[in-house]
Amino acid sequence: MLKRISAAMLAALMLIPAMAACSEDAGTPAGDTTASADTTTTAPIETEPAETERKDAKDNLPADLNLGGKTLGVYMRKAFRVRDWDGGGEETGDLVSDLVYRRTETVKERLNVQFETTAMSGSWKDFGKEMEKNIMAGDDTWQIVFTTGNASIGSSRDHIFMDLSDNKYIDLSQPWWWEEATREVSLDGKKLRYLVGDIHIVNYTHAGALLFNTNKLSDGGYDPEALYKTVIERKWTYDKLNEMTASLYKDINGNGTVDDADLYGLLVIHRELIAQMEHTGAVRRYSRDENGHPYLDYDQERTIKMIDTLNKLLYETKGNAYIAADVDYRPFTTGHAVFFAGRIAYTTEADLREMEDNFGIIPYPMLDEEQGEYTNIIHNSSDFVAVPVTCKNPDEAGAVLEALCAESYRTVIEPFYETALKTKYSRDSYSGQCIDIIRAVSTKALLFEYNNITKGGVMIGDQVAKGTNNFASAYASQKPVTDQKIKDLIAKYAAADAKG
Repeated sequence: MLKRISAAMLAALMLIPAMAACSEDAGTPAGDTTASADTTTTAPIETEPAETERKDAKDNLPADLNLGGKTLGVYMRKAFRVRDWDGGGEETGDLVSDLVYRRTETVKERLNVQFETTAMSGSWKDFGKEMEKNIMAGDDTWQIVFTTGNASIGSSRDHIFMDLSDNKYIDLSQPWWWEEATREVSLDGKKLRYLVGDIHIVNYTHAGALLFNTNKLSDGGYDPEALYKTVIERKWTYDKLNEMTASLYKDINGNGTVDDADLYGLLVIHRELIAQMEHTGAVRRYSRDENGHPYLDYDQERTIKMIDTLNKLLYETKGNAYIAADVDYRPFTTGHAVFFAGRIAYTTEADLREMEDNFGIIPYPMLDEEQGEYTNIIHNSSDFVAVPVTCKNPDEAGAVLEALCAESYRTVIEPFYETALKTKYSRDSYSGQCIDIIRAVSTKALLFEYNNITKGGVMIGDQVAKGTNNFASAYASQKPVTDQKIKDLIAKYAAADAKG
């Protein structure tokens, strides 16, 4: 999960009045050792360190560590991730970019190191192909790679990255690393080729979130503050969402047909948002055997309930709709949808920043109250950091990554999170509280990350996108295929490791 906050604090936050603020891509079988991260746990929520503690947090890098002015090559996809790496290379007056720029400059000075960045334009597919071509050719131009799940994990490229589990300088027990998310995406449960942590601010925004039009909700007879309290009290379920949206639809043009001129109760635009929603029901999808290897192991009873619930919400409730198209914010920003499925990143888009009506940010609902806590995933277009197998001195790369991640924890995340996410991009204080909840429960999902290669990771969404529920037969045919594909990948990566 991301960073956790105390349950007591969340309960206390319910008492804070909403204030306006300014606003800105079944039991595990015998012999298994680890269950899926999709399984809900009831572990106590740890308290987030105070800001002063963050600033004073010490890492374990040697005080005299000096890389002698060496230049390390860094490879990434351009887009917004350049800002995530070095803030664009200069101070511009933008809060987030400048924070990241100063972080990277601090590490350069501390370790006496320079960076040469290759930022590739183009699609994530082209990015992944270029990365693999160079590394497999033995090119050691890059010692650090900022990659995404879809370009690497989902494209069968684990073999081009080193196992960092025993790197001399990387300490995953430190709070700046997201150890649970990092271990979640390990295919064998041991080798850690992809790291997740505070080094990437984009991972905070790629968690799923449900948006709602505060004005339209009030016009429909619902109190936004009461909705927020329902969320914070862990009583926010899909049944409650369905009940609300059923009464919120309005046939504005009076033609008796649900269309874009009307007010939708709920809009879900783009197949990937179905994937976000299907991971909110605490459904177990896999288990691990005694060797740490995953195999398909859906909780079928809960899976079928999840499919039925989402199908009812999207297809049986008038005024709710799933549209298999490119993401389009306009129906929401122009006041034609009360609830809108998305991710936190949507709130940073200009369309929402300029939206006239106020909007709120809440987690996707639970399947039922028995679930006890929300579950959520960070989308596979978010970032990992990795070290190519061609890197001649992985300890040096590890030292840089540790220093960057620690410095982000100390100086970047708190102002980014509190000032940008919870204030600049939010319209009220309750949204900030709900972002805390989303952050606390969000993690990576192994089968979702590997789905392009192994399949089986989005079987719930596959049914919901078609409005069907033939899961039992689909699962019976898919399980042996996915299990074999996982075994083939593990064998492939083991062979690559053996070659060195």
